[in-house]
Amino acid sequence: MNKRIGLLSALLVLALAAFARKEVWVIDPGHGGHDTGCESLKHREKDITLAVAKEVGRLVRKEIPGVKIVFTRERDTYPTLDERCRKANSVGASLFLSIHVNDAANVFAHGTESFFATNVPLSGAQAGKSELLALLLQRAYLEQGRGLSRGVKQRKLFVCENTTMPSVLTEIGFISNIEEEAFITSAAGQATLARAIADALKQWHDITAKGTVSRRELRNLRFRYFDPKQQAPRQPVAQSKPETSVAKTQTDVPTTAKAEPEQQDTVALQPVVAVAVDLHEAPAEPFFSIQIFSVSRELEPSDKRFKGLRDVRLVPAPDGTYKVVHGHFVSYAETRRQLVEVRKLFPDAFVIAFDGDTQITTAEALGRKH
Repeated sequence: MNKRIGLLSALLVLALAAFARKEVWVIDPGHGGHDTGCESLKHREKDITLAVAKEVGRLVRKEIPGVKIVFTRERDTYPTLDERCRKANSVGASLFLSIHVNDAANVFAHGTESFFATNVPLSGAQAGKSELLALLLQRAYLEQGRGLSRGVKQRKLFVCENTTMPSVLTEIGFISNIEEEAFITSAAGQATLARAIADALKQWHDITAKGTVSRRELRNLRFRYFDPKQQAPRQPVAQSKPETSVAKTQTDVPTTAKAEPEQQDTVALQPVVAVAVDLHEAPAEPFFSIQIFSVSRELEPSDKRFKGLRDVRLVPAPDGTYKVVHGHFVSYAETRRQLVEVRKLFPDAFVIAFDGDTQITTAEALGRKH
């Protein structure tokens, strides 16, 4: 009996030791709980990301037994961005992948894109592991039949900048595009996306196990899947008058091209002037507004095109036009709720984000909030 107990104890110790040696990957289903993310009339980003993430986890556990998968959430809960990063850092993860869904005012916008931190070098014989995963993800999406790669881009996103391991945020499609919405919300579509992500993770695992990636392999990946246009530094928005400074604008979630065409009108209002926020009084943290349309010239506060909407201002754009925006919201959830009301007057309205005098995406704004 004692020998049997001793043998079982030894086996248990060995099993625990083997488990402890497993490589840990953290998968982060974007949003959750009160934070629905982007949404359509029928679907919510938080549900899509959770479903795809769980399937990715199932595939990795089945096909890469040496890897342990940890989720930042497994139910409809909301871990803060800081909590997600701290969890990944605390478990000693060697990889962090955040899964998101895109949104745009342009209903024809479509495709996948992946982002990695700004502190990953783009030169040298050995690729940054974050960049490598982002490139492999974009290739895998195409190999699984996704029609358009919007590229790999560097962005200062909170979850990528504040995790200590290779980190990538990937956008699996646009909920604002009818065809893509149908795909990313279907069981077959989610299985295809999960398959692509799992394939990319397996390839990343095999390549990084060797410690290096060849210059040729990296060059070929960058040539096909990296978007060099995204590397230019952002320019501050033009100012309209010497005495008035402007805030900045741009698009709607999980990343870049979420701000597209704008057109329409707005309501009685607080003074509409060619000024957004005085640079000396700009808020210390990013905030959100709702863009309702754009015009080629300044408008008077009494202009009927505002339809009585209050808290409206004009933001000069670099091309000489003006973006007409409503509100100043610290909470993204509050902005989305207000967007529902504003769209009753302006159906094409969409969320934009500001930070000082620089245009940013809402994904960047969300990434900088704790």
